[in-house]
Amino acid sequence: MSVRIQFDNPHTFYTNLDFISGRIILSLTSEETIQAIVAKLEGESRTQLMRPLGPGQNSNYHGRRDTRQAVAGENHKILYKVLQVWPTADTSAGLSYTLRPGQHEYPFRFKIPLNNGCADPTSQQMGLGSGFGGLGLGGLQQMQYRHVKKTLPPSLTGFPGEAEIRYYVKVTVQRPSLFKENRRSAIGFKFLPIEPPRPPPTSNEAFARRPFAFQAGLVSHAKKTSMFKKNPTKLSDTAPSGEIDARLPSPAILTCNESIPLRIIARKLNESSENVFLVSLQIRLFGYTEVRAQDIARKETSNWMLMSSNGLSIPIGSPSDPLKTETILDKSLWDSIPLPNTVAPSFQTCNLSRSYEMEVRVGLGYGVIGEIQPQTITLPLLFQVQIFSGIKPPAALLAAVASQPHGPPIPVRPSTATHIPVSNVPPPTPITPLASDPLYPPQLGTPAAMGAEEAPPSYEDAMAEDITQADGPRREYSGVTDVNAPNMDEKQSAAPRYSTLFSGGRGGGNSGGNSRGGSGGGFGAVV
Repeated sequence: MSVRIQFDNPHTFYTNLDFISGRIILSLTSEETIQAIVAKLEGESRTQLMRPLGPGQNSNYHGRRDTRQAVAGENHKILYKVLQVWPTADTSAGLSYTLRPGQHEYPFRFKIPLNNGCADPTSQQMGLGSGFGGLGLGGLQQMQYRHVKKTLPPSLTGFPGEAEIRYYVKVTVQRPSLFKENRRSAIGFKFLPIEPPRPPPTSNEAFARRPFAFQAGLVSHAKKTSMFKKNPTKLSDTAPSGEIDARLPSPAILTCNESIPLRIIARKLNESSENVFLVSLQIRLFGYTEVRAQDIARKETSNWMLMSSNGLSIPIGSPSDPLKTETILDKSLWDSIPLPNTVAPSFQTCNLSRSYEMEVRVGLGYGVIGEIQPQTITLPLLFQVQIFSGIKPPAALLAAVASQPHGPPIPVRPSTATHIPVSNVPPPTPITPLASDPLYPPQLGTPAAMGAEEAPPSYEDAMAEDITQADGPRREYSGVTDVNAPNMDEKQSAAPRYSTLFSGGRGGGNSGGNSRGGSGGGFGAVV
């Protein structure tokens, strides 16, 4: 006997309200007695972290730690739907049937909901048998934790042995005999959620700003070495100074597979006879993945170099411009570069969350046309941003949300007025459980962590019972959001790294390393 699953018109990825359908193909070489064929649509958010050795704790005499005590893990069933495809509802249940040799096909069809389902106790009880890595860290243990009710998170890999979010369809062929095991098959698929409702467009902008000032006087004192080289031009006693703004529409939202809606503005603040030049420009995206497993937490940092241009000599404005003149840099430098398909949308689920920051580094020089002085200034400008999937919700769903008397808030926030550089943030420490709730530490999505009641989800499933996701462009999404990302040049952890259980797990890496120097600047919103 063999069983396999075949999707109808498989997509690159699926999203909320999509129908995922296909056939279960059962091949028999001889007569078989079958009790039932059950299909399941499942999604799991799994985390596993090694506990650090405490004071006085040592390995055993073989130099190994007790795995059962050293590993903390959580497995949340964020999606769980069951469909008995055979016998059907109009057939007597509880009986067994003998199928003839040959190929048998049974259709199935699921609709992907809006919100995660791990808060549903029925789903959790049905998934009690699914342990994590064979360690028994399954549904029974996760029932000890409260759950975050949010839109389903995207598929997430790239953290082998530590964290993953995966979706799949599984089929079980149940056989009544105790001496014949059930046959199972599963097929995974990538998932990308629809966007939350966007706020109406406005002229407001979130911005990061830094002043700059060059040192006055002649910087280059190179001697004349050839009849074809002229002596350095004598510069004025007043070097240029000004401000650089990087601006995004407020709230600061970037969209997967789309270019960055960035504006960079230079402002002149003094009179000088020299030009200011753009000599370099880099845009980098930082992703922070907060991983939690019981009382252990760690923040993983990934980054993507979105664009990098050096050796530029682009004049910014003119020395004859009046004071406070604003010059907008040519956006063609970055406007044609989309976010890579390895960037997952911002999300929050019970034991995993992802947030982002974007850093713009502007390199400036000054001098006269044809002769830029070696003195340069690099200005880092940092934003807190949200990443949206780019999948527009159906108009009927937005209308249903708008008709609610107390609709859910838009889950985006403008940049804050202050910023703490990541290099000054201490590694995450184990969380002490609340005295009033000893079974649940104040972690992701809890009132203790958020300082308020749990925020409502972006959409309610009840609103979308009869709504189908509209057809639209299906952009590429890899789901491998961190490891081997083509535009990611480094990865580090904000906490000491411990070895993982799996042989394919991630080995030792940087411990608390950080390559971002001098990040920060002024933050605010322009109206």
